[in-house]
Amino acid sequence: MLWRILLSFFFLASTANAQPSRIVGTVLESGTLAPLPGAHVVLEGMDNGAVTNTEGHFVLENLEPGTYTLVATSVGFEGVREGVIVRGGETVELGIILHEAAIDVGEVVVSARETLTGLGVVNIAGSAHYIGPEVLKRFATNDVTRVLREVPGVNIQEEDGYGLRPNVGLRGTGVERSSKITLMEDGVLMAPAPYAAPSAYYFPTIGRMDGVEIRTGSSQIKYGPYTTGGAMNLIAAGIPSDLSLRAAATLGPNGQRTLYARAGDTIQNVGGFNLGFVAEGYLDNVDGFKTLRGPGGNLVEDYNTGFDKGDLFARFRMSTDGNASIFQSLTFTAGYTDEISNETYLGLTTEDFASSPYVRYAGSQVDEMDAEHIALRARHVALLSDRIDLTTTVYRNTFSRNWYKLDAVSDGIADDPIDGGMTDRSFGIASILSDPSEFGDELAAIRGDGSGMLYVKANNRDYTSQGIQSVTGVRLGEASGFNALVEVGLRVHADEMDRFQWVDGYTMVDGTMSLSYEGTPGTDSNRLESASAVATFAQAEVNFGRLTVTPGVRYEHIALRRQDYGKADPERTGVDLSIRANTVDVVIPGVGLLYNATHMLRFFGGMHRGFAPPDSRPETNPESSVNLEAGFRYGAELLTLQAVGFFNAYSNLLGSDLAAAGGGGSTDQFNGGEVDVMGAEIALTADLARPANLAGWSLPVRFAYTFTDAQFNNNFVSEFEGWGSVEEGDELPYLAKQQLALSVGVERGPVSVNLAGSYVSAMRTEAGQGDIHENSGTDARFVLDASTDWEFRSGLSMFGRVHNLMDVTYVVARRPAGLRPGLPRTIAVGVRARL
Repeated sequence: MLWRILLSFFFLASTANAQPSRIVGTVLESGTLAPLPGAHVVLEGMDNGAVTNTEGHFVLENLEPGTYTLVATSVGFEGVREGVIVRGGETVELGIILHEAAIDVGEVVVSARETLTGLGVVNIAGSAHYIGPEVLKRFATNDVTRVLREVPGVNIQEEDGYGLRPNVGLRGTGVERSSKITLMEDGVLMAPAPYAAPSAYYFPTIGRMDGVEIRTGSSQIKYGPYTTGGAMNLIAAGIPSDLSLRAAATLGPNGQRTLYARAGDTIQNVGGFNLGFVAEGYLDNVDGFKTLRGPGGNLVEDYNTGFDKGDLFARFRMSTDGNASIFQSLTFTAGYTDEISNETYLGLTTEDFASSPYVRYAGSQVDEMDAEHIALRARHVALLSDRIDLTTTVYRNTFSRNWYKLDAVSDGIADDPIDGGMTDRSFGIASILSDPSEFGDELAAIRGDGSGMLYVKANNRDYTSQGIQSVTGVRLGEASGFNALVEVGLRVHADEMDRFQWVDGYTMVDGTMSLSYEGTPGTDSNRLESASAVATFAQAEVNFGRLTVTPGVRYEHIALRRQDYGKADPERTGVDLSIRANTVDVVIPGVGLLYNATHMLRFFGGMHRGFAPPDSRPETNPESSVNLEAGFRYGAELLTLQAVGFFNAYSNLLGSDLAAAGGGGSTDQFNGGEVDVMGAEIALTADLARPANLAGWSLPVRFAYTFTDAQFNNNFVSEFEGWGSVEEGDELPYLAKQQLALSVGVERGPVSVNLAGSYVSAMRTEAGQGDIHENSGTDARFVLDASTDWEFRSGLSMFGRVHNLMDVTYVVARRPAGLRPGLPRTIAVGVRARL
């Protein structure tokens, strides 16, 4: 039945009544596939143009045979340029999809410098996905993992149920703290220290974003430094062209309270300049869905296991008006995030999870993450001519965090940490929970039922990331013939992580932890990790009629350095200083192809080198791979479809020793040798109401499917605990073979209802092959979410959402230490206002 429906979509979307020499089509809004009236459609360099009617339709008539460049624009949306070939006596039918504008530059041509998908995904020579503000509103969530489920090729490991620190990978790169993909906000690297310490303990709040972009094809090499899986860009609030006010409030269980407000405007022609601004605030608070367990299994009902998180964001832009010979804009952006979360690495034993999955052991009662992030950016844009543009960005991000959490347990009393720290009889919490029968006394202390010494580590770290990047675009040739867009970019970057940690000792008495001694800062980990990098790229998008070739090359020079002052020198006098350094120079080539078979069907493919920087140890090699992909993209009024297959052949895969991955937390990287990753991705959007001719209705459907198979090609014993002893043919852990997401909506007038289901197949938690053993994996799961929205008055709406509608209990991971549950059924309601 499904195939019949799909075939009917293709038939209806591709059929047109023959008319001599004209172009007809429909312009749609990407989020809901609704018609977009009032859009301007013109042929570049000609007077021939049209404005779409109430149904989004347009007609361009009386055309001579030839090749044209069609440009479609609409206020509040990103423009699209598309090559069209018109033959004598034929009617060309087009389906054009415009994405809501979420960038801060008034010229369409510059959008390609600030976003990954530029003018839309249709004409990209590689796999690309965009989630716009309308779709984000439909999710009504602040959990980025729930948003990313609908993007094929994205691998996710949940952790805390709220998406505070998502573990995201692309095409099998590994998900540990999203450290193997290039993460950006507004085209600027956003990981705390992208080169020296890329683990993303900070992740921007998705609830305040206008869009999410993901590139996994060959042309993503220009974003770097992580080019194996791809790049992800979060698009922050754009400056509106007119006064815009919006606000929202959400209430939910466990004391959930979310408040959001945004205001922005642009004032035209102030002393020859246009002045625009946007400012917003986002507050998110919840008491948590877990309950602390005390002695004898008794629950401590009033203990907060949730978080308080606040975001402030603002930007100001000054730009020349339309009379200026050279368009220029200068934009200042500032962001501040503060978080206090009572999160822990301590999970549960298999037995305790089976009986009480939503409890926390008494040993986690003082665990807390205290974090602060500050982002500053200044961006200058200049359109030097109709063929040359230049974008330059200066940025600085600082991130400070102290994750104070249980690390180890001893059944005896330790000495003062200055004199010796943890005793020889102390054991890490991951070891204790993985073998509770061996560590019965230590587990009893964790549960609050026994006595012992609990070592709580202050994982205190400060990060700095700063640099300057510039991209120049040059257009060559003529739109009606050979033409090319050449881009050249340069980034000079430096980042640093300062680890200044200590361990405090607590005793457990009747389920309450009592501080026995305070450690001295710098006596656990006392070192600086730093990196400096110079990166440049050149990429050309060359059009030969129906064929577009996109060759490119990237060069990275990276200098990595560790200065370890040692645990006995908290004053950092240098008496025990050890230094290690590593330098990498790498050339990363790539090429992509795009063939326009018809105006709706495009085939693409590409090959590029995958790369990830090593750590500061000279013996660690960079991650390196050869990546291939091939697929097609179909876009029409009724249906958009993208299908792609990929193959990544690693000559060396890197693994990182992260406490978040159940390791020791040294952050050292380890060579994993040869690995093959292959898979397939399908993404589909449609509106079922259109072929059924249901006037006034919309039935949007979004479907995403990912198949991934990743195997080691060699035997080795790794110091990286996430791998352990590996044999050839072992599958990589924490990588589901199959993922599926399906959302279906019903919209009529001011009311909409949406269901979103996600399926994740069983997943290994240890490298291995054959059947997944009971204690070495997570079970398959299907989780269903629901949301509804009712605009009861113009600009005013009520909404509701249910996460985990069927209240499925499931394991998301067996790391960092023990089993962790996904979010149980959670119902929230709210109001939204917009002017």
